Amino acid sequence: MKFEWKQIIVAFVLGLALGAFGIVRCLPFGFHGMWKNPEKFQQHMMQQFTSRLNLDADQQQKISNILNQTRAKMDALRQETHPKFEQIREAAKEQIRVLLTPEQQQKFEAMNAEMDARFKKHHPEPHGNPGEA
Repeated sequence: MKFEWKQIIVAFVLGLALGAFGIVRCLPFGFHGMWKNPEKFQQHMMQQFTSRLNLDADQQQKISNILNQTRAKMDALRQETHPKFEQIREAAKEQIRVLLTPEQQQKFEAMNAEMDARFKKHHPEPHGNPGEA
């Protein structure tokens, strides 16, 4: 039993650290901004590349094409892996659920519903639902 709690704590700490890193990386684009508007994110990146690297017009066009292709590949990967992440997340919820009393389970379900609603509010799916084939 102690080993299971250690795993949960480690997973929580790792998730917290990764989440904090993600927030810091996204701050220039507003909270969740790079996901809501990937074109705006790309424009920002191009401005950074152009000004810091002193790109000429030909380099700008070629790098913009690379970023477009990369974004398309990342979107495809996200759609491919999203169901697997959901399976892992649901398995973790089930492992937690069995440790709870019936009253705690009800509260846990309410917490999950709130978190899911908050996630959907901040993560609209502009490129289609990742769960769709």
